[in-house]
Amino acid sequence: MAISIRFPFKETTEGGVFMSNVTSLQAIQTNLISLLTTKRKNRVMRSQLYSPLWDYIFELWDDISASKLKSELIDKINIFIPEVEISDIRFTFIEGENLLEVKVIYKALGLGEVTDEVSVVIPVDAGSAGSAGADEHA
Repeated sequence: MAISIRFPFKETTEGGVFMSNVTSLQAIQTNLISLLTTKRKNRVMRSQLYSPLWDYIFELWDDISASKLKSELIDKINIFIPEVEISDIRFTFIEGENLLEVKVIYKALGLGEVTDEVSVVIPVDAGSAGSAGADEHA
């Protein structure tokens, strides 16, 4: 039995239009990906439902930015996905491709505290991330 629609959307041949999540862990992963990839003003009538990732893509990337973004992401996840406890968030700038990988490591509360992770990659401004010198910030 389906719990929710899988995100990003994928077609299915098993009945229905989109693939669905059949476990709570899959639903949590989908919810995290959806939250991390939602930009400001994408959710009408839910103006606070967005990812702060998009506020940093044109900013100078340094330890201060990484720390602020990590704190803001944890706050957003705690508000909108309370069934998880964040263990760590890691940022890796992919040189040459101008991409920022964001990996969220979390525990699924109420599911035996299973530890899992989800990762998204977003494009960043060519001049913003490489100037900090380090590839990874935690």
